[in-house]
Amino acid sequence: MKKSLIALAALAAFGTASAQSTVAISGNITLGVGATEFGTASSDLQIARQTGNIQFAGTEDLGGGLKAGFRVQTTLGTSAISNFDAAQTESRTLLGDRYNYLTLEGGFGTVLVGKANTGVKTLMGVADVTGLPITTGLSASSSAAAAAAKGGLVYSTGGDENARIIYGDTYSNQVGYQSPTMSGFTVSVGVTPNQSVTTGVGDDGTTKDAYSYAVTYANGPLTFTANHTDSQTGTAYKMNTVAASYDLGVIKLAVAQQGIRLATGTNPGNGILFTANVPMGAGAFGLAYGRRTASAQTGVTFGDDVKQTTFGYKHNLSKRTAVSAVYNQLDRNGTATDIKETHIVIAHSF
Repeated sequence: MKKSLIALAALAAFGTASAQSTVAISGNITLGVGATEFGTASSDLQIARQTGNIQFAGTEDLGGGLKAGFRVQTTLGTSAISNFDAAQTESRTLLGDRYNYLTLEGGFGTVLVGKANTGVKTLMGVADVTGLPITTGLSASSSAAAAAAKGGLVYSTGGDENARIIYGDTYSNQVGYQSPTMSGFTVSVGVTPNQSVTTGVGDDGTTKDAYSYAVTYANGPLTFTANHTDSQTGTAYKMNTVAASYDLGVIKLAVAQQGIRLATGTNPGNGILFTANVPMGAGAFGLAYGRRTASAQTGVTFGDDVKQTTFGYKHNLSKRTAVSAVYNQLDRNGTATDIKETHIVIAHSF
């Protein structure tokens, strides 16, 4: 009898322990070494990027098919050289600057509240299949109008910091919903409340919340996703973005296209992006070409006429460590300074 009671107590204790929340720690560290040509200015050998992130994520089984979760991701180091913004050199990392959100998951889908990817940032996971650690990024700040040198590094002293092939990869506090997957389809909706930084007050009649709607289809080698963003905060615009990828085994191909229209009816330019990944040995070759046509708002928000060409090889030393050789070129079509980057990048995830 005593043995039975002890066994029951042990089983009850195990059941209670297994219902507790679990927390996983993960992240990565990336280091790039190489040289940058910024117009006529050229750097010596430099540490091109020294950054990464650390993440805390957890879930708790609430019973009845419900799960609560959280994710907090924080940047390690600084991205000052990677996006040529000298002002960021003295920046400080804030806890949860990349992600900071809570989720509630059940048979109805997943509800998210907090700082997380926008719909277009999520879409870029389908559009860019190169697998390369591109310094300026096909969807990140990638241009400027002038250059200066400091400690052997070449960086921007001003100009357009928002020229992007596919625009919209910022993070925002939001309330989001993602449906369960049905026959390969997933639907998601997000709203980013507009509120004053100083007062915390929401809509005031002139500025409204931003909305994002997306549908994704994934079945075998094919993935397709489309996003519509309606932003009425600041420079009001509506943006449609689509992306698709297909894995042929010997090569994986992807394409993305984006159109933006301001509230005034002006079209500030269209972006199109082609990427490829070719497995080879213990790694893969990555290739990309993208272009954003001339903007009606040159130098403001949506960027100028930009062409970007990237190619390189990523060699996996293990499941967690890889070394990449990458060449990346940005052609500003004579409107601003071109950028050429040649880097060896080492990355380790944990």
